[in-house]
Order: sequence, then structure tokens, then C-alpha cells
Amino acid sequence: MKHRLMDLLACPIDKSWPLKLEISEEEIVSEEIPIPMQNEQTEVICNYFCNFKQFQLIEITNNEEEKVKLVDEIRKNVTLKDCKECFQIEIISGKLSCSVDENHQYKIKESIPVMLTEQQLKEIYGRKRK
Repeated sequence: MKHRLMDLLACPIDKSWPLKLEISEEEIVSEEIPIPMQNEQTEVICNYFCNFKQFQLIEITNNEEEKVKLVDEIRKNVTLKDCKECFQIEIISGKLSCSVDENHQYKIKESIPVMLTEQQLKEIYGRKRK
């Protein structure tokens, strides 16, 4: 899993965003990894939240509209160089937690976030998974 995914993931139970990431194991990939085109508004790769630098790229207004922060403010906190460094990191294992309810937790196993509740896992596998 890449930090980039945190820009997109929300809690499947209450839809809160962004999730909190706790990394147990990560790996730095030495090869050059091509990164996607940058967002024209933010001038970095992520659209909403840079987990690598822990910086929110947008603000949510009182009437729940998304407003991109000023490019100068973003540049002070996140650059395209940070994006290139971020893309070199592979999160092997860890945990995702809901930002509203810490009881909503999801494991990252073998670089894959398992975004199923314990109840869903029980229904799928017939028992609680470890």
C-alpha cells in the first residue's frame, strides 16, 4: 500500500475521512517509480490529503463544500519532490483507524488494506480472522 491511498480511503462504517495510519513495517523501493500526473489545482499528486507530510490540501467549508488551499500554502508543506519520495515507500503492514471512532480499525496485511469489519469477515469466513 502506498501513502497515496490515504488520499482516497474513508471509513466504510461511518464514511469519516481521513483515516489514521499506523505503520508496522514499510519498505523503501530503490527503483524509480513513475508517478502519475500532478493535480492542476494542488500542483502535487494527491487531491485532498497528503498522508506522507500529514497535510490537508483542501478545506471543508461550513456548507460542506471542498475548497483547495492556496498553492503557496501547499508549496510550503508539500512539493512534487515529496511525492517522488512518497512513491518509493511501500507500507507492508500496519493498521488504519477511523478518525471519528477509534474502534473502527482495519489491518494492512502484505501491503493490502483489509477494509472489512469483523462482522463482514465473520460472514465471509465463518469465523473471526486474526
